[in-house]
Parts: sequence; C-alpha cells; structure tokens
Amino acid sequence: MSLAGCGNTSKGPGSSKDGNEQKVEKASMKLVSAVEKGKYKLVSTEELKKWIDEKQDMIIVDTMPKESYEKNKIPGAVNALLPVKMEDVKPEEKEAFLKALGDDKDKKIVLYCGFVACERSHVGAMIAKEAGFKNVYRHPGGIVAWMDAGYNK
Repeated sequence: MSLAGCGNTSKGPGSSKDGNEQKVEKASMKLVSAVEKGKYKLVSTEELKKWIDEKQDMIIVDTMPKESYEKNKIPGAVNALLPVKMEDVKPEEKEAFLKALGDDKDKKIVLYCGFVACERSHVGAMIAKEAGFKNVYRHPGGIVAWMDAGYNK
C-alpha cells in the first residue's frame, strides 16, 4: 500500500505527531460540531498573538484549574475555572465567569483551555453567548498550541 499526503511527519504522512490521524480527525470533527452549536468564532494561535501584540481591547479567559493557569498562561489572561461539560457548571462558577467578562457585551472575548479536545473553552463560549456577548472567540489549540508556537518564552 502506498500513501500520498500533503505533509510528512516523522511517522509518515499526516498531521498527527504520533501518526494517528484518526485522533486529529475526531478532535477536529468535535470542534466543528461545537462551533456550529455554539455560534461563536475561532481564533488561531497566530492570530491571537497578533491581537495581543496590537494591544487589541479584549478579555482573554483561561478556563482551566488555577494550578494550570499559574504554570502557563497566555499573556493578559484572567482565570475563571469551568468544567468540561455544560451540565456540570455550578451556579457559582457561572457567576464568577460572567463577572470576569464584565458588562460590555460588544467587547471581544477570547476563551481557551488546554488543547483542541478539551471543551472547557466551549463551555465558556456557550455561557458567554447565552449571556448576550456578541464577539466570542474560542482559541481551540489552547495553551498547548501557544507553547508549541514558542510564544510562552
């Protein structure tokens, strides 16, 4: 069998570092479904870095546990822990999260968590949209993509 591809990793053609393209596809499909359901936008690692460098007016929210946030975070991010599933959101978590977003419903909101398959940022995007925020973005690669890009130095 011969495989032809668009790119090559050390394990062969494909986008996955470990050679398991099915994992990448599964995470991608889950992401697309979440974005369609949530009606929010996505921002890439490179674009978010550009926004930060341009000092754009936005709120960046790290939705992971405090210990993770304290180890590595995107510059300017505030921490507001959210669970991985919407049905697990406690009223006090939702209240703290919305407080971190402020009152300006037109302000750009960027949410991130650990990596593409993590859904804490999706939960945050859903809450923000339900609360009436209009410019909600999810940074799907999260802190792992940020560090992979070398931006944490």
